[in-house]
Amino acid sequence: MLHTELLQRQLNEQARSTKQHFNELPSHIMTLLDDMAFGIAQKENMQPIDVKQTMVENINKLHESDIKYLIEQLGLLMHKSVNENEKIDDKVVDSSFVSFLIRLYY
Repeated sequence: MLHTELLQRQLNEQARSTKQHFNELPSHIMTLLDDMAFGIAQKENMQPIDVKQTMVENINKLHESDIKYLIEQLGLLMHKSVNENEKIDDKVVDSSFVSFLIRLYY
C-alpha cells in the first residue's frame, strides 16, 4: 500500500510540474497552429485530432526560449501575410524555422 501511495504522489507531482505551454499561447498563435495541424492532417491523410494532439504534446515539452521563438516567428509570418500581403511559402520562411515546425508535428 505504501508503494502505491508513493507512486501516486510522484505521478501527481510530475503532472503539476509539466508546463502546459500550448494553453498559454496567444489565441491568434493557437488558431494558426490549429490551422496548420488541419492542413498537415489533410495532406498526410491523417485525423486532425491526432496531428493536433502530437503538436500540443511536443509544444508542451519545449523550453521557454523555444516557446518565445515560436511565438516570435509565427508573429512575423502573420505580419508579412496580413500587413504586407506577402505569400507565405518555403521561399519566405527561414529553413531553420521550417525544421522547427516540422519537429512539432512529426
